[in-house]
Amino acid sequence: MKIVCVENVFSEGQIYVSLRPDTAVLRNNDDFYMPHFSTDVVCGCAVLVRITRLAKCLDVRFASRCYDAIGVGVTFVARDVMQKALAEGRPCEEAYTFDRSFAVSPEMKEPSAIGDGSVQMCVNGAIVQSFAIDKMRSSINECVSRASQSLTLKTGDIVAVPMPADVTVRMGNNVRVSLDENDELNFMIK
Repeated sequence: MKIVCVENVFSEGQIYVSLRPDTAVLRNNDDFYMPHFSTDVVCGCAVLVRITRLAKCLDVRFASRCYDAIGVGVTFVARDVMQKALAEGRPCEEAYTFDRSFAVSPEMKEPSAIGDGSVQMCVNGAIVQSFAIDKMRSSINECVSRASQSLTLKTGDIVAVPMPADVTVRMGNNVRVSLDENDELNFMIK
């Protein structure tokens, strides 16, 4: 399984594809431990789709046939590490591919089982990101198609569409993400 992130979808920059290693997955609502090499960690919510068939150079109109489940995730970025890497002209993967830096909801749902797909991410009970998956369906399909242009997608792969990661987290924070008012993720920052 690979995690394919289609980045900058909701920004003005160029859309690009990045990969997360399987060691980056934070499962089962386990606690997120702040990395020892960073003092400035931010996070953002992501919409995830699970790929169910081989897909290469997929046209957008067929993208919805290649996934059977939608879930949510939270991606963590060591912002200080990223800024330093960018300033030095180095690749910045070390800022977001570290171990357990991508929380994945324990369960994913069939697209038809999701209402409007209202997603809310809360930190310590305060809503910090909110959006509706229903309004993003065409963007999700475009992202699956875009990912298949660069990589062969295989059964079990996850394509992630992250929102901008700009929510600062600190030790002791609680992060909760709900989908259609059901908590999908709920974990502590330690």
